[in-house]
Amino acid sequence: MLIEAALAARTIGRALNRHIIVHWETAGIPDARAAAATTAFLKYLRDWLGGATAYVWARENGDGKGSHLHILAHMPAGRHMSGARSRRWLERITASRYQRGTIRTTRIGGSREPDGPVYTANLQAVLAYVLKGVNADAAETLGIVRESGGRIIGKRCGTSRNIGAKARRAHE
Repeated sequence: MLIEAALAARTIGRALNRHIIVHWETAGIPDARAAAATTAFLKYLRDWLGGATAYVWARENGDGKGSHLHILAHMPAGRHMSGARSRRWLERITASRYQRGTIRTTRIGGSREPDGPVYTANLQAVLAYVLKGVNADAAETLGIVRESGGRIIGKRCGTSRNIGAKARRAHE
């Protein structure tokens, strides 16, 4: 589902060009509340970018890192996810001061040329990393080195509606 959605994002002109990681445990959010916190964070992202985004996301709960969220998102040209903005979102979600190291964001290499080989290779690599918690059969089929995604309370992964299964079926 996430792979198909990522490809659909490129097809609709919204190639996923940012990898955002939010460490809920660092922010003081236990996994039992991480699903709601994820929903809130994605709403802030959608509201800020309007309809000009697309994203896929996956939650993990690993030893040492605790509950955390990976988002691969499209940021339109000229929009930058500032640290101050994302820290404000997190302070609203957690109702407490931002904790250093809660959020990290990086550009997906080659995304300025989403049909090029550099972007394709980097998107495949970051998707494999985000998908590392899939079941053993899927990992073998996809050629992914599987790691435990940990126990998650609530939904583990999803997509924005514009690249979700229903939207993809409508464009077939």
